[in-house]
Amino acid sequence: MNINPYRYIMKRYHSKDLTPREFKLMNFWLPFFFNRIKIINVSNDFKRIDVLLKHTFWNRNPNKSLWGGAIFSAVDPFYPIMLKQILLLNDIETIFLTKSAQVEYLKESKTNILFSFLITDDEIKNLKNTLVNEGKYDGWHTVYGIDENNKKCIKAKIQVYLKLRN
Repeated sequence: MNINPYRYIMKRYHSKDLTPREFKLMNFWLPFFFNRIKIINVSNDFKRIDVLLKHTFWNRNPNKSLWGGAIFSAVDPFYPIMLKQILLLNDIETIFLTKSAQVEYLKESKTNILFSFLITDDEIKNLKNTLVNEGKYDGWHTVYGIDENNKKCIKAKIQVYLKLRN
């Protein structure tokens, strides 16, 4: 029996049976690994994901604050994946991607940064209605990066694009 871990993970990744524990295997994805991004917590319903961006020698600039690329890598994939997984749990298959992203520095970030990605029931209801009526969804979601002093350092807006699979 030939077991290919990559194929197994990719098959599970597009399945409604994906577990939070399996999803955390993304911590070994090279962009996360090298940018010191760690998925801390994933709720069972995929409505909340907590991500830590560690401030280290590898991802800081000459001013000793975090590089924008590391921040972007930490916020880019989560909202599309969360929405895709929530819809899969409701037996709705979609094509999903990040259409656009905006990262705004509110203050310098010289410590670890925590991002808490949240999806509300109202957002899910709006998403489902839009998909049923238009066949696609194109919406913005906002997440804040909180430093170790409990201050907002980063505001990121992610535009999620979803389209029903035929």
